[in-house]
Amino acid sequence: MEEDWQFAGSSREGEPFEIHGVNVWEQGWQILPGQEAHVHDPVYGQGFVFQVFTIQDEEEKIEFAAGEFSKGEWGFYTRE
Repeated sequence: MEEDWQFAGSSREGEPFEIHGVNVWEQGWQILPGQEAHVHDPVYGQGFVFQVFTIQDEEEKIEFAAGEFSKGEWGFYTRE
């Protein structure tokens, strides 16, 4: 549900963006099958359905939702 997700920020594709101190673009994203995040763009209020992913760094498994707001501009959300 939408209220489960909190906006973490946005980034141009490939530009450094960190979740829990880990640059997401330097990790291999694994899709969590059957999971999706219903979110809203915090600036324009447009609704999106983003896929949910995990990445694994040396210390933890990180779960987040991500998708493109517009060409090359990605939005990231984490669970509240």
